[in-house]
Parts: sequence; C-alpha cells; structure tokens
Amino acid sequence: MVQLTPEETLLLLSCRVDLGRAEEARLAATVRSSLDWPFVLWRAETYQTIPMVLFHLQRLRLLEAVPEFVAEYLNNWTKLSQARSREQYRELGRVINALQSLGVDYFLLKGSALAATVYPDPLMRPMQDLDIMIQPRDAWRVQREIYRLGYKHGVFNPADGRFTPMFRKITWRSLRDKHALHSVTKVVRVPSPLPDKLIATAWRKRQIKSYPYDDGTVAIPIFIDFHVNLFTGMQTADVWRGVGECTVLGQPVKVQSPTAMLWFSAARLYHEAFEHGTLKLQMFGDVDALLAKYKDRFDWAELLVMAKKYNIGPPLYYVLSQASRLGGGSVPASVLDLLQPSQQDEPTVEDRGDIIPKLLSRPIIGEFEYA
Repeated sequence: MVQLTPEETLLLLSCRVDLGRAEEARLAATVRSSLDWPFVLWRAETYQTIPMVLFHLQRLRLLEAVPEFVAEYLNNWTKLSQARSREQYRELGRVINALQSLGVDYFLLKGSALAATVYPDPLMRPMQDLDIMIQPRDAWRVQREIYRLGYKHGVFNPADGRFTPMFRKITWRSLRDKHALHSVTKVVRVPSPLPDKLIATAWRKRQIKSYPYDDGTVAIPIFIDFHVNLFTGMQTADVWRGVGECTVLGQPVKVQSPTAMLWFSAARLYHEAFEHGTLKLQMFGDVDALLAKYKDRFDWAELLVMAKKYNIGPPLYYVLSQASRLGGGSVPASVLDLLQPSQQDEPTVEDRGDIIPKLLSRPIIGEFEYA
C-alpha cells in the first residue's frame, strides 16, 4: 500500500473535475493542513493543472485558507492561460470554417476536443496547441490554406516575441513516416490580462508561451498540429472510426468518438509518461472526465479490438484500472480482466507497470516477503 503525501493527495484530487462528497471533504482537510505550497505550485504548473486547482478552491470556498502568495500565483497563472485559450478557440473557429469551405474532411482530437467536450468550462483545461486530423491526400491543400490564414512553419522566441519562419515541404514519404505535418504558428497580439511584471519568464518560456510588451499587450503564438494519423502504422479506417459531430462553443464541429478519445487518451498518457518523461497529471484528469461524462456511451468491444490490434492492452489496463478505482466513472470488470497482462506470458515492452507512481514522479521500493 502506497501512502500519498498531503501534497500528492491535493494534486491527484484536484486534477479531476467530478469529486464525490467524501473526496471534497478530504480535499478541504488537505488544503487546511500544513502543506509545502511551493512544491504544490511547481508540480501543478508542470502537470498543467493550475486552473483545476483554482477551480476546486473557489468552488469549495477554500481560497481564503491558502497563503496569499499561493492565491495570487494561481489567479495570475490562470488569467494568462485563459487569455491564450480564448485566442486559441477564436483561431480554431476560423480554421474550421476554412476547412469546411474547402470541403476538407477533419476532426478535432487531444486537447482541442477534450477541453470543449468533457469539461464544464473549456478554459479550465490549458492546451499547448490545437490538434486537427486530416486525410493525407488533403495535406497540400491544407498547407496552402493555412498559409493564407497567416500561419507559417517556424519558431517563436519567447525571449523577444519574434517569429522566424521556416518553410517545410510535404512529401508522400513524410506523410507515410510521420503521423503529423510540421507544426504551424500564427502570432496574435492582444491586451494582456496582467501587467508585464507579473508574467514570470518561466511561464512564457514553458507552459504559457507568450511575450509581454510595455504597452500592455502580449504576443501569443497559436500552434496547430495537423495530423494524418494517430500514430505511425495505424490503419486509416481505425483512425476515422466513429467520428461524429458535436457543438463546440456554438459551432458544429467533428470530433473523435468517446470510445476513441478514451483509448487514445489513456494510451497516450502512458506512452508519454514512460517514453518521454512527460508527466502531465492533466491527462489523467482527461481520462477521468471522459469516464464520468460518457459512462454509458463507450463501445467496450471496439476498445478491446484496438487494444489487441495495436498492442496497447497493458497501457490501457494500468490507466483505466486506476481511473476506475479513483474516479466517478467505472470500467467493466470484464474489460479490465481482458486487458490485464498475464503473469504466465513473457513480459512485453508495452508493460511498464502502474502509472500513478510514474505520474507523481515518485520512486517507490515496495516491501516484500518471500512466500
């Protein structure tokens, strides 16, 4: 049994939207205890969950129970993050309109789909970029259109707000070998929600890419990744399976099905944590929110087929088991039984063990006794 610290307890509870009464009471008691708040802020910023922490503190009327510097940090970080999210959604509407006018087939995935469909307020869930799936055959048309809208391939420098364009050529080989085109960027300049002196250099260089000017404005780069696959080697029919339409901020758009969002989010969380050391508790919150909202709409047979076909059974087992145990949405026991790795078989490279210690970046040596 692993005993979480109070700081880990707060972080793990606050990354989720829906909490039960017992969990709310535990969160409140934890906030009122003696906490290492600089550690909590550092971790929440790394996990991209600061707006969620603020959401729960405000909702449960706990903001007055935290030190003043903590409340200011949470508020300021969230204001800048939400200013970026508003511009991201404005641009997303323009881009979707352009794709629809061209007759290009598309759907939203990752943060651009999750934030707007499973969170009560899309601004609660920060996005590093906008992710849009297109057909490989449309890549050249999309590149021309996105350039017409002011986007370019290149690099944004948060040290001075400058953008250096770098044209990227699309070839059939690059479409075959990569699951996405090179990212495109458009820099917008808007009134800043904060005085420039309150925008920490670390924020704008890492989680909230931006550059504040002395005139009260801030430059915000809008990054878009156009995907041609979910991962290299996946069959096109599986990529587009179950795509449907929903309303995002008053506009009808195409998004992944709930089932595809669930297995892809869980597999991506596991892969990024173990392969790249990308420790985003935010992604665990995504899985929890999906389970809570779409509990009666998942096609579990389809999820099991994807798990078997693409060798992602162990990642799905570890993520969905913990999410089901900790959250409000449950995964059928029969599904978890079929996903569970067998101790009778040779271990696979996909099986790295439990996700929670890795997400919390916590080395654990378990006590044991011989049989």
